[in-house]
Formats: sequence, C-alpha cells, structure tokens
Amino acid sequence: MADLDSTTLTQRLTLITVARLAEADEVPAHAGEIARACSRQVDAVDADIVGSVSEAATTRALNELEAEDLVRMATDGSDSPVGKGRPEYEPELDTSTLSDAFEDDERLEELLERL
Repeated sequence: MADLDSTTLTQRLTLITVARLAEADEVPAHAGEIARACSRQVDAVDADIVGSVSEAATTRALNELEAEDLVRMATDGSDSPVGKGRPEYEPELDTSTLSDAFEDDERLEELLERL
C-alpha cells in the first residue's frame, strides 16, 4: 500500500469522501457521485479549492489512488468494471485510519473533526 504522506489534497479529500460514503452504505460509487460528495465537503477544507472539485479531478485522483491500492474498483463478479464504462469505487481504508494519517494536515482539520 502506498504512503499516504505523498497524497495530494484532492486525493486526500477523495479518500475521505469514499470512506464516508462507505460508512453511509453508499458505495460502490462512480466518479460523478464521489465528485458531488467531495463538493459538499469542500467548505471544510482550508485551502484554495474554489467551490467544488470537478469530476475530471476526482476521476484522476481515483485512478491514481486505485493504482496505489488506496481505493479499489468494484466489480460485478466478472472481470469487467460495474457501470458500463463508469467504474465504481470502494475504499481500502476507513475514516479512522485516514483521520490518524492526516491529523497533521491543518488544511483538513475541520473536515477531520466531522468524521
């Protein structure tokens, strides 16, 4: 598994969002759903993210995180991704693990308090 210290802010927000969606039993989720969920949480991030996180940025983050085994692509039991071209993702880490890993990132302080 990859080192969480090397993740970008968008990747961190994406990881936390996927883990929160899992807690709400809303996974697997595709990039559009995850991007919308990220946008609902962006007000709690102390950084220069303006308004929302785009679906393209979320998709890029998900692809990078999946390559590092930090999220996994959900499958329907076959070898193809679920969703006919819109892969869906599930977390590899829970919110507690992410909270511990990102506790020193002041930009995420308010977001982590919500977990």
